[in-house]
Amino acid sequence: MKEHNLDYVKKTGGILIIRNPHKLALIKLKKFKRECDRRRIKVYISNNIKILFQLKSNELYLSSYNKRYFKHLKLIKTKLDIIGSAHNFTEIKQKINQGCSQIFLSRLFKTDYKFKKGWLGTTKFNLLTKEFTHDFVALGGIKKNNFKNLRNLKIIGCAFFSDKKKAGNFLPAFYKN
Repeated sequence: MKEHNLDYVKKTGGILIIRNPHKLALIKLKKFKRECDRRRIKVYISNNIKILFQLKSNELYLSSYNKRYFKHLKLIKTKLDIIGSAHNFTEIKQKINQGCSQIFLSRLFKTDYKFKKGWLGTTKFNLLTKEFTHDFVALGGIKKNNFKNLRNLKIIGCAFFSDKKKAGNFLPAFYKN
């Protein structure tokens, strides 16, 4: 929680995803959430319903490994906004069944990660997303040299893991205007 640049996130029109909220102190999370609310930056809580209710938040992020059903929460919290990440067709269908309004589709381009080998590319990405009416956000391997290829995709935004350094301990996502 020490390092964060909310001015950078606000300037770029992004959102923040707190990826491991259970590892952070609740008091610090509340203070950080208040500051983000003051600056009108959306903060999504990752995979933790208990902390979501403790922070009185309406933004939930479901990672691709989270297979639990969360659509029923919209009956309790009517303004709940659920987003999620997926890597393939079955995970996309699963995120839709979980009630996600936006889906981060991952590994668009090849990355240098040691243990991750597969990637989609623009053609596979478009083939996967054309079946669905949901909003998609591109994630993975996006750099300056392949940024222009994003124009060919059916997306509402993109997320840069490399911008994590500028935004702090959070995963920022940026949306098209």
